Amino acid sequence: MRSALQPRRSALYPCLVAITLAAMNANSDFFFDARQRGMTLIELLAVILIAGMLTGWGVSHWRHYQQALRLEHTAQQLLAFLVRLQADANWRNRPALLWFKAGEPWCIGSGEPPPDCVSAPGELYLPHYRDVLLSAHTGKDFGFYGLRNGAQGGHIVLSNGAGSLRLVLSARGRLRLCSERLNVRGIALCQL
Repeated sequence: MRSALQPRRSALYPCLVAITLAAMNANSDFFFDARQRGMTLIELLAVILIAGMLTGWGVSHWRHYQQALRLEHTAQQLLAFLVRLQADANWRNRPALLWFKAGEPWCIGSGEPPPDCVSAPGELYLPHYRDVLLSAHTGKDFGFYGLRNGAQGGHIVLSNGAGSLRLVLSARGRLRLCSERLNVRGIALCQL
């Protein structure tokens, strides 16, 4: 199985390699007659154009891949934060309701809501990446109750240029992560 970090090769790659190798072979009469020993300016410009197009395509896909990684990483960290908060609420048999602070930087925490993210006491989640935004969340009380591991259901939506991920909390305390509209890094689409 191919690693996720290995670059994908285009279907044109074997053809371009064969053409380049054939053009570089001085004894080859596949492209050249006996008088011609090099590449013409038009051929050289065509090769440079194709290489530039493939490089531009690769750079744009690499940026999208990095954005998707940052979005997935932030969502997984937030999921781990909520699981830890849920376990603490269950262990101490006390409610842990969430508060949300949008803006730059956004944050999510439990306890008394602070005026800003910097001065927040207690349990707090701050994202590592500035391009991942808190797009939406449930407006009502949302959080965990210690009694029988129950919860007040809701959702949190994180997004950036790669797409958006929804973190869903059910009334039974189940946390799950799903993609909205398009698949992000293998995370399944949300079922409505």
